[in-house]
Amino acid sequence: MNEIAVGVSTGGSATMRAVRWAAERASASGSSLRLVHVVDDDSAIVARAAAAPGEATSVESIDAERQVRQCLDDAAALVMAIDDGIEVVTTLERGSPVDVFEHISADAGMLVVGSDWHGGRRASRRRVLSLRIAAVSRTAVAVIPDLDPGGRRGIVVGVDGSHISDRALAFAADEADRTREPLIAVHSWDVVAMVGGEYGYGAPVIAADDLSLAESEMLEAALAPVIAAHPGLEIVRSVVAGDPVHDLTEAAAGASMLVVGSHGRGALARFLLGSVSQGVLADLVAPTIVLR
Repeated sequence: MNEIAVGVSTGGSATMRAVRWAAERASASGSSLRLVHVVDDDSAIVARAAAAPGEATSVESIDAERQVRQCLDDAAALVMAIDDGIEVVTTLERGSPVDVFEHISADAGMLVVGSDWHGGRRASRRRVLSLRIAAVSRTAVAVIPDLDPGGRRGIVVGVDGSHISDRALAFAADEADRTREPLIAVHSWDVVAMVGGEYGYGAPVIAADDLSLAESEMLEAALAPVIAAHPGLEIVRSVVAGDPVHDLTEAAAGASMLVVGSHGRGALARFLLGSVSQGVLADLVAPTIVLR
């Protein structure tokens, strides 16, 4: 699965930032690109309703399809300008965007979507769509913000000691090694009242310093395989008692990439991300990779 699939939509600069990001990655990795635009079910219904009796399509629907084709052509031209050796295909799909991209993700090495959601403003349908696609994808998803990537450095990764966190850490380490950037490993943990006695009286069950030391040791244990695999890699360690979403977004504010693992669980896991991955995508500060 050496193909990178990119969601392409009409209007806005977020799409072209995503295409550029994907093209640069494809150029470096030797991957092919698939540029995909989805005409969703609602749009198709509107287009059919607009057609006059006896006409297969209306003028409005013809113009809309022409606009979509032009958008795909513009995206392909941008890829060729970056590296004309990249194999590129463009496809126009119909259906639910979430369902279409879930299906595509089964055969892709990575799914890339653009988002103009950053800074906590009220989410538009397009902004929410990137979260829903990330939740259903069967492969890694890169969500690219509509932000200038210039001057950014460092690959930030969230580490919590879980299996999915280990995958995210290995992915981030490979990226840092490939791009010759520092790996910034962030382990953020919530402080819980750890005091003996029913009403908080008595000596602390675990001293704060001991707890901090234990969390640092957990991070070192998680980093051990990375250090063995990448002996020359620069690693910045951050062990913080706080809110993981806040600490990760703060660390990634000037980074070139943020990598997180998703802990979506339960019967609705197909539609849900874990709280941390959901949180960092809702306050998008850097190109963010979600692994499941």
